[in-house]
Amino acid sequence: MKKNKKVLVGLMVAGVAVIAVACGDSSSKTDTKKEEKEKPTTEQVTKKEATGPTATGDLGKYYVAIQDFTLAQDYNGADVGIVQYEFKNNSDKNAMFMVATQAKVFQNGITLESAILSEDGYNDQSTDIQPGATIVVKVPYKLQDTTTPVSAEVKQSLGIGKDILKKEFTLQ
Repeated sequence: MKKNKKVLVGLMVAGVAVIAVACGDSSSKTDTKKEEKEKPTTEQVTKKEATGPTATGDLGKYYVAIQDFTLAQDYNGADVGIVQYEFKNNSDKNAMFMVATQAKVFQNGITLESAILSEDGYNDQSTDIQPGATIVVKVPYKLQDTTTPVSAEVKQSLGIGKDILKKEFTLQ
Protein backbone atom coordinates (compact mmCIF):
# COMPACT_ATOMS: atom_id res chain seq x y z
CA MET A 1 0.00 0.00 0.00
CA LYS A 2 2.83 2.43 0.88
CA LYS A 3 4.58 1.62 -2.41
CA ASN A 4 1.42 2.47 -4.37
CA LYS A 5 1.15 5.79 -2.54
CA LYS A 6 4.80 6.60 -3.29
CA VAL A 7 4.34 5.79 -6.98
CA LEU A 8 1.16 7.91 -7.12
CA VAL A 9 2.88 10.84 -5.40
CA GLY A 10 5.84 10.50 -7.79
CA LEU A 11 3.55 10.57 -10.81
CA MET A 12 1.69 13.57 -9.46
CA VAL A 13 4.95 15.47 -8.85
CA ALA A 14 6.15 14.60 -12.36
CA GLY A 15 2.83 15.73 -13.84
CA VAL A 16 2.94 19.05 -12.01
CA ALA A 17 6.55 19.57 -13.12
CA VAL A 18 5.63 18.93 -16.75
CA ILE A 19 2.69 21.33 -16.53
CA ALA A 20 4.87 24.02 -14.90
CA VAL A 21 7.51 23.71 -17.64
CA ALA A 22 4.88 23.74 -20.39
CA CYS A 23 3.27 26.90 -18.98
CA GLY A 24 6.54 28.83 -18.64
CA ASP A 25 7.52 31.47 -21.17
CA SER A 26 11.24 31.86 -21.80
CA SER A 27 10.70 34.80 -24.14
CA SER A 28 12.33 38.03 -23.01
CA LYS A 29 10.83 40.12 -25.83
CA THR A 30 8.27 42.77 -24.95
CA ASP A 31 5.88 43.99 -27.61
CA THR A 32 4.92 47.59 -26.91
CA LYS A 33 2.49 47.84 -29.81
CA LYS A 34 -1.06 46.63 -29.42
CA GLU A 35 -1.53 44.59 -32.57
CA GLU A 36 -4.57 42.68 -33.56
CA LYS A 37 -3.83 39.00 -33.10
CA GLU A 38 -4.50 36.85 -36.13
CA LYS A 39 -5.92 33.38 -35.85
CA PRO A 40 -3.14 30.79 -36.40
CA THR A 41 -3.13 28.94 -39.68
CA THR A 42 -2.05 25.38 -40.19
CA GLU A 43 -0.45 23.88 -43.25
CA GLN A 44 0.29 20.25 -44.07
CA VAL A 45 3.96 19.40 -44.61
CA THR A 46 5.67 16.47 -46.25
CA LYS A 47 6.43 13.73 -43.77
CA LYS A 48 9.10 11.08 -44.05
CA GLU A 49 9.25 7.90 -42.01
CA ALA A 50 12.43 7.55 -40.01
CA THR A 51 14.55 4.49 -40.61
CA GLY A 52 15.20 2.27 -37.62
CA PRO A 53 12.77 2.63 -34.72
CA THR A 54 9.07 2.52 -35.46
CA ALA A 55 6.61 5.40 -35.12
CA THR A 56 3.87 3.22 -33.59
CA GLY A 57 3.71 0.64 -30.84
CA ASP A 58 3.05 -0.26 -27.24
CA LEU A 59 4.82 1.63 -24.48
CA GLY A 60 4.03 -0.39 -21.40
CA LYS A 61 0.29 -0.28 -20.88
CA TYR A 62 -0.27 2.36 -23.58
CA TYR A 63 -0.38 2.32 -27.38
CA VAL A 64 1.12 5.38 -29.09
CA ALA A 65 1.37 6.37 -32.75
CA ILE A 66 3.29 9.43 -33.95
CA GLN A 67 0.97 10.34 -36.81
CA ASP A 68 1.29 13.73 -38.42
CA PHE A 69 2.95 17.15 -38.43
CA THR A 70 1.54 20.54 -39.44
CA LEU A 71 2.89 24.08 -39.42
CA ALA A 72 1.11 26.95 -37.69
CA GLN A 73 1.81 30.23 -35.92
CA ASP A 74 1.37 30.95 -32.25
CA TYR A 75 -0.40 33.94 -30.72
CA ASN A 76 2.74 36.08 -31.33
CA GLY A 77 3.11 35.01 -34.98
CA ALA A 78 6.10 32.73 -34.29
CA ASP A 79 6.45 29.50 -36.30
CA VAL A 80 5.10 26.42 -34.57
CA GLY A 81 5.11 22.72 -35.48
CA ILE A 82 2.17 20.62 -34.31
CA VAL A 83 2.81 16.92 -33.80
CA GLN A 84 -0.25 14.68 -33.79
CA TYR A 85 -0.18 11.53 -31.66
CA GLU A 86 -2.69 8.74 -31.15
CA PHE A 87 -2.83 7.59 -27.52
CA LYS A 88 -4.72 4.50 -26.31
CA ASN A 89 -5.00 3.63 -22.64
CA ASN A 90 -4.60 -0.15 -22.30
CA SER A 91 -4.16 0.05 -18.52
CA ASP A 92 -6.81 -0.56 -15.89
CA LYS A 93 -6.79 3.07 -14.64
CA ASN A 94 -7.44 6.50 -16.13
CA ALA A 95 -4.40 8.04 -17.85
CA MET A 96 -3.16 11.27 -19.48
CA PHE A 97 -0.79 11.35 -22.46
CA MET A 98 1.47 13.92 -20.80
CA VAL A 99 1.84 11.83 -17.63
CA ALA A 100 1.97 8.32 -19.12
CA THR A 101 4.53 9.21 -21.81
CA GLN A 102 7.52 11.44 -22.37
CA ALA A 103 7.26 13.06 -25.80
CA LYS A 104 10.14 15.16 -27.14
CA VAL A 105 10.57 16.90 -30.47
CA PHE A 106 13.97 17.90 -31.85
CA GLN A 107 15.24 20.24 -34.56
CA ASN A 108 18.96 20.54 -35.29
CA GLY A 109 19.53 18.09 -32.44
CA ILE A 110 17.99 20.42 -29.86
CA THR A 111 14.76 19.82 -27.93
CA LEU A 112 11.98 22.18 -28.98
CA GLU A 113 9.97 24.04 -26.33
CA SER A 114 6.23 23.70 -26.01
CA ALA A 115 4.19 26.42 -27.69
CA ILE A 116 0.84 27.98 -26.87
CA LEU A 117 -1.86 28.33 -29.49
CA SER A 118 -5.13 30.16 -29.17
CA GLU A 119 -6.97 27.57 -31.29
CA ASP A 120 -8.99 24.86 -29.58
CA GLY A 121 -7.84 21.25 -29.58
CA TYR A 122 -4.25 21.61 -28.43
CA ASN A 123 -4.73 20.85 -24.73
CA ASP A 124 -5.59 17.22 -25.37
CA GLN A 125 -2.37 15.93 -23.80
CA SER A 126 -3.75 16.73 -20.35
CA THR A 127 -7.12 15.05 -20.97
CA ASP A 128 -7.73 12.08 -18.68
CA ILE A 129 -9.00 9.03 -20.59
CA GLN A 130 -10.49 5.85 -19.23
CA PRO A 131 -9.15 2.32 -19.80
CA GLY A 132 -9.71 1.19 -23.40
CA ALA A 133 -10.27 4.74 -24.70
CA THR A 134 -8.25 6.35 -27.50
CA ILE A 135 -7.59 10.06 -28.06
CA VAL A 136 -5.82 12.05 -30.77
CA VAL A 137 -3.40 14.47 -29.13
CA LYS A 138 -2.00 17.54 -30.91
CA VAL A 139 1.00 19.17 -29.25
CA PRO A 140 2.50 22.47 -30.52
CA TYR A 141 6.26 23.14 -30.35
CA LYS A 142 8.25 26.34 -31.07
CA LEU A 143 10.30 25.81 -34.26
CA GLN A 144 13.82 27.10 -34.85
CA ASP A 145 13.07 27.40 -38.59
CA THR A 146 10.64 26.04 -41.18
CA THR A 147 13.13 24.17 -43.37
CA THR A 148 15.20 21.88 -41.12
CA PRO A 149 13.72 18.40 -40.47
CA VAL A 150 11.98 17.75 -37.16
CA SER A 151 12.09 14.43 -35.30
CA ALA A 152 9.62 13.27 -32.65
CA GLU A 153 10.38 10.69 -29.96
CA VAL A 154 8.06 9.13 -27.40
CA LYS A 155 8.89 6.80 -24.54
CA GLN A 156 7.18 5.72 -21.36
CA SER A 157 7.36 8.24 -18.49
CA LEU A 158 9.88 8.13 -15.67
CA GLY A 159 12.32 6.03 -17.71
CA ILE A 160 10.15 2.94 -17.37
CA GLY A 161 10.82 0.52 -20.22
CA LYS A 162 13.40 0.76 -22.96
CA ASP A 163 11.12 1.11 -25.98
CA ILE A 164 11.19 4.39 -27.86
CA LEU A 165 9.10 5.45 -30.83
CA LYS A 166 10.60 7.82 -33.40
CA LYS A 167 9.47 9.60 -36.54
CA GLU A 168 11.13 12.26 -38.68
CA PHE A 169 9.28 14.95 -40.58
CA THR A 170 10.85 16.73 -43.56
CA LEU A 171 9.74 20.35 -43.84
CA GLN A 172 9.37 22.16 -47.17
